[in-house]
Order: sequence, then structure tokens, then C-alpha cells
Amino acid sequence: MIENLERVEHSDMRLEQAKRDYYRRRAKEEGYRSRAAFKLKQMNNKYHLMRRGSKVIDIGSAPGGWAQVSSELVGNVGQVIGVDLEPVEPVSKNTTLLQEDILSPSVSESILNALRGEKADLVLADLSPKLSGVWDMDHYKQIDLCNSVIDILPSILDKQGSCLMKAFQGDEFQNLLKRMKESFDRVEISKPNASRKESSEVYLVGLNFTGQVPKRLSEELPSLHPSEEHLDSSVSDWQESLGT
Repeated sequence: MIENLERVEHSDMRLEQAKRDYYRRRAKEEGYRSRAAFKLKQMNNKYHLMRRGSKVIDIGSAPGGWAQVSSELVGNVGQVIGVDLEPVEPVSKNTTLLQEDILSPSVSESILNALRGEKADLVLADLSPKLSGVWDMDHYKQIDLCNSVIDILPSILDKQGSCLMKAFQGDEFQNLLKRMKESFDRVEISKPNASRKESSEVYLVGLNFTGQVPKRLSEELPSLHPSEEHLDSSVSDWQESLGT
């Protein structure tokens, strides 16, 4: 019985590795900077978040895979604003890249200036902190980044707009989900096929923004303690870029 379970687990691991290699290979063949491009494509196919002419803000855009997909989908009459601490290679004429910190008080103003004073139809947030190896801390930091995006939504997202946000599952996840549900008419949890099965990451899809967001539900750091090695360790788009 134990041997059978071990064989099943080993088979599952091989299938996950094969899926990861498949999307990496496709990304390289199709000119995308990371396999995460296919996560966005799959979710857009399901939720119809972007169309020709959409104005999109891509927060945490390095290495640029989501900006590439967004640029293709919105076309020449649309606009994409990429925001990241890391420098990102140029994408296309309809894409403006800002090297900014999402935690900076001036980030909203910089984004609005790039959009010529208009608000976006869609905010993407595929954010991951620098990982410490202490899961409780990494989870909290990632959720804090998500909350920082929610904080500025009234300034940058048009009413009835949408938001697609990566979140790490853990103790703070439900508070984040509740806050999203109070900010959008409809919120769904999505895990596209291009995501790793064992990953702790999921995506929150917020549809029909109300124009307002509630205060944060949790502000205190959790009590930190060494946790068991997490299967995900949540590799960011940056870490998943081709060649790594």
C-alpha cells in the first residue's frame, strides 16, 4: 500500500514537472518572457478581463510576461502601464513601464500621469516579496503587498472595473478575500492550469469595482516561528523568467 502511494506521488510530481516544462517551452517558442503569460491568458479567456481599447495597470510586471499579453489583447488603441521595482525591458509602443515601489506614497500619481489622468479598466497584481524562507513572514509580506494594491484602487481603477490579484494562501488570506468581496460586486478564486498544482498561490478575480474599499482587517505582524518547508516557496514571475 505504501509503495503504491509512493508511486502515485512520484507520478504526480513527474506530471507537474512535465506541465511546467511544457509552458516554459511554449513561452520560449512564442516569445513570452515567462510561463506566467499563459496563466493570464487562461484567466482572461474565462473572465474576459481585457478587450481591444482597455486601459490596464500591471503591478509587479517584471519580467514582463503579463505586460506582453496585455499589450496584445488591448491593441494599439489600448494602453498598458507596467509597475515594478525591477527594471523591465521595453514591451511595445502601447506599454509604459514605471520603475516604482507600490508602497511609495507617490505611486498612484505616477500611474495616473502615465494614463493622462484617466483611470484603468483593469488592475493586475502578480506580486511576490523577496522570500525569507520563513513561510509565516513571506505569506504576511505578500498579503501586505496585496492590501497595498487594494488601498490605491479608488485612485487608479475606474468604477465597474476589474482586478486580478495573486495571493498566497495562509492565515491572512481570508481577511484579504473579505476585503476584496467588500470592494467588488463579484469575487472569484481562480487557479489556472498553468499554475503548479502544489503551489500555495491562487488568484482573486474582482469584477465590477464599487469605487470604494474598506479599511484593512489586520495590521499586526503574526507571531513568527520557523515553519515546515513549503512546497511552493512561491516563485514569482521574476524568478520564473525563462532561463531560470
